[in-house]
Amino acid sequence: MAWSAITLPTFWRQLPLEQFANRIVRGETFPVDRLEEKLRLYREAGSPVRCNATAAHDTAVVDLAIVRGQFDASSETDARLERSRNIVVEALSCLPSDPYLWFSLFQIESLRVGLRQEYLRYLDMSYQVGPNEGWLAIPRNRAAFAIFPALPEALQSKVIDEFCLLLRSELYAEAIEIFLGAARPHQAELVSRMGAVPTRNRQLFAVQLARKGIDAHIPGTSVVVR
Repeated sequence: MAWSAITLPTFWRQLPLEQFANRIVRGETFPVDRLEEKLRLYREAGSPVRCNATAAHDTAVVDLAIVRGQFDASSETDARLERSRNIVVEALSCLPSDPYLWFSLFQIESLRVGLRQEYLRYLDMSYQVGPNEGWLAIPRNRAAFAIFPALPEALQSKVIDEFCLLLRSELYAEAIEIFLGAARPHQAELVSRMGAVPTRNRQLFAVQLARKGIDAHIPGTSVVVR
């Protein structure tokens, strides 16, 4: 126990910022105080490169994780969101092809002032520059289905395509969580587009739904719901 107490802070300090950012993108969470310490140490170390794309991405990801961890209804949160927005915008000036940053900018603006049509272009940019983004697809797809009726038709199509990508990638648990959650009102539209998903993947998805007592009538599949 004493060894852990001594060595854990050292481990946190030595772990590269990039590893923190990568793990955050994959859905891991960390204590806010540790993230703040890591970001402070990183900034104190400085960087000789004015526009380092990797550093810009990592800093923005970690800073946004801090803001999410501290989120509440206070005016201080507004200042944190404004700061985080500025960091993301600066990062995008170095790395405009980063889909996670565009998605983050969409989320920040929505948190700051609520959902507005003009901010949907940031979500659309995230899909344009990164349509097949693995772990980003999970939070992005969930968020997009939560506001699905507000999206332009072309963007709705991208969101459905992304859900089908989850099935092709065999991320069935994540797909089911979205299908039964944020996408529940739009299941018929999803099912009608699943013909492009390989039969094996559709069948496995249908079987896992059947185990939950659900027959979604996915085309080309056969299940027994008990």
